[in-house]
Amino acid sequence: MLPFYGRRLSRKTKRFNSFDLESYEFFFHELNFNDIKKKLVKSSQNVNLEIGFGKGENLIFQSQIKKKDIFLAIDPFISGGLKLKKKIEILKISNIFFSNVTFSQFFKIVGGVNFKKIFILFPDPWPKKKHKKRRLINEAFVKNLYKITLKYSEILIATDDEDYSNQILKSFSKQNFFKLLLKTSDNQIFKDYKLYPTKYFRKAKRENRRINLFIYQK
Repeated sequence: MLPFYGRRLSRKTKRFNSFDLESYEFFFHELNFNDIKKKLVKSSQNVNLEIGFGKGENLIFQSQIKKKDIFLAIDPFISGGLKLKKKIEILKISNIFFSNVTFSQFFKIVGGVNFKKIFILFPDPWPKKKHKKRRLINEAFVKNLYKITLKYSEILIATDDEDYSNQILKSFSKQNFFKLLLKTSDNQIFKDYKLYPTKYFRKAKRENRRINLFIYQK
């Protein structure tokens, strides 16, 4: 699986602020995840995952409309995690657990937990040809999604990059793990499926770029 490319801590984020996450009750890392995993495995609640939560806009939205569900979320950027922490505290949310681990790190520790829904909204498209190998979604990634999902689990993916859209279609079609329930560029579907119009959704709309939404089911 791919390593993480990029800066985990933004230039505007003070390093000592990132230490606040380490002891936060809803933050997990590779060493303390077992405690959370035991609770999730025993729980009868639906468990969902967001890969690349950004500022946490969709994550917060989902946690509020599905208060009986549990949400795990991963994003390697510390600054996004700090913003999410503030929102969780302000809204007194107790059904979100998040981390700055990469998906490859997360996959190594998550065994035994299966997700009902997985959200992947506007993953980095790495548009330069030499960087395409850094993209999150490929055939190996799809195989790993199969291992952490249940029968009828759904994968919801949005991107405004046409080349990445084609790669997503190819990566899923080459495996026999998920069926394509929906592929659309009708933005009304975001409301129908209760997806939050995130920062990158709004930016794509402003720049008149087509947004493709894929919904796959196991």
